[in-house]
Amino acid sequence: MTQAVIQPIRLSRATSAGNFVAEISRVGAALRGFSLDENQLVEPGKFGSLSPFCEGVIMSPWPNRIDGGKWNYQGRTLELPVNLHEQQNANHGLLMDHQYEILEQTEVSVTLGALIHARLGYPFDVYTTVKYELVESGLKISHTAENLSEDDAPYALGGHPYFKIAGVDTEDLFLRSEAETVLIVDERQIPTGTMPTAHSRFDMRSGVRVGDNFYDHDFTDLPRDEAGLAHTYLTAADGRGFDIWQDSEFKHVVIFTPDFYLSEVGADKRYACAIEPQTSGPNSFNSGIDLQWLKKGFKFVASWGINFN
Repeated sequence: MTQAVIQPIRLSRATSAGNFVAEISRVGAALRGFSLDENQLVEPGKFGSLSPFCEGVIMSPWPNRIDGGKWNYQGRTLELPVNLHEQQNANHGLLMDHQYEILEQTEVSVTLGALIHARLGYPFDVYTTVKYELVESGLKISHTAENLSEDDAPYALGGHPYFKIAGVDTEDLFLRSEAETVLIVDERQIPTGTMPTAHSRFDMRSGVRVGDNFYDHDFTDLPRDEAGLAHTYLTAADGRGFDIWQDSEFKHVVIFTPDFYLSEVGADKRYACAIEPQTSGPNSFNSGIDLQWLKKGFKFVASWGINFN
């Protein structure tokens, strides 16, 4: 792999809170660094490569799993590459290890583009863009997708950042969400139904400590503010924390809190916390739930972001 691919794209912006810096990898359009005054706010992963934890990647044209990599289209069973072998699922789309091109760059923003080219398991050409922009409160991520094919193309997407706060063990951070529904999954993480979060271990309305619950679940029915945004919060006891917001196209959020996170081979296992805005849930190519079907020439637009205070 060339040095140009390995080197991150570095964005910087001075704000009233301090100096925000974001580092983006062209591989997977991944957010591999986000810091405030040199205090890292995300698990960085590695530039130019993909780890088993998929730090910061953009998942497109589907997030999460497709059951066995198979889905039905116009009476035919299409097969996508199975890349989660222990579950025998197609996981996180077709662009995780793809090298995006830089379309536009300034000191505070970069727009990356990638073509999902037609193949046997996904016979559509869809051009996608991802824009990272540092703003006063943190980072805004904007997406577009345009179908270049004659037939309508199924489409969904998601982000995959892991968050951290300097000086605080991740297991001691608190998650808060107003999500009303959680998807129930089988042993291969394929949805089998839903249940209300209220009065269950998935009820995060009052805040739950990361280390007290293992989540690897998709949440939906997200209450929204007057601007149509849904919010998931991750905070420390001293008040520092994140507001991960997502617009109305992002109808799901996956929360993943492993106690077996490895930042590199040979490192000690520890807690991590991923908060992943997604436009559809797992296996949406088969369920059809919240899946977009893009008509030729239609440009899908969606955004989410990270506020830190």
